[in-house]
Amino acid sequence: MKLRRILVLAATLCVLIVTASAQQPIDKALLQSVLQLEEQWQQALLTSDVAVLERLYGEDLTYVHSNGRADNKESYIASIRSGATKYQSIARDEIKVRVFANTAIVTCHWKVQTLSNGTVGNTDGRYIHVYVKVKGRWQMVAHQSTKIV
Repeated sequence: MKLRRILVLAATLCVLIVTASAQQPIDKALLQSVLQLEEQWQQALLTSDVAVLERLYGEDLTYVHSNGRADNKESYIASIRSGATKYQSIARDEIKVRVFANTAIVTCHWKVQTLSNGTVGNTDGRYIHVYVKVKGRWQMVAHQSTKIV
């Protein structure tokens, strides 16, 4: 019985040590810079500003839509540039940012209206964005949206 208590205590200490070492102090300026990127992204979608999207998206972007369709940077920006996809409105809330070294993760609830190949789409969903700091600059490398049903 004593050995079991020692093992449980040792396991608990290991979990606490790992958890404590993974957490970083909150850098409010860093969080603000990621939130600014999110705002730039939203405005670029609403105005079809492909130059801003080119700058925000990493070369290896994976963009998964709420319907399960996946794009890379080139195909996604091409659909915006051509007008095949047009964002008409975006409302976001419950935005949370977490930073781990050179990676930032953003989660959010959003309601978005799009016009895609002539069809209006309305999505009430959640998304996750993954940003990676490359050569001193944050770039979005993943977007995953899921509909709320």
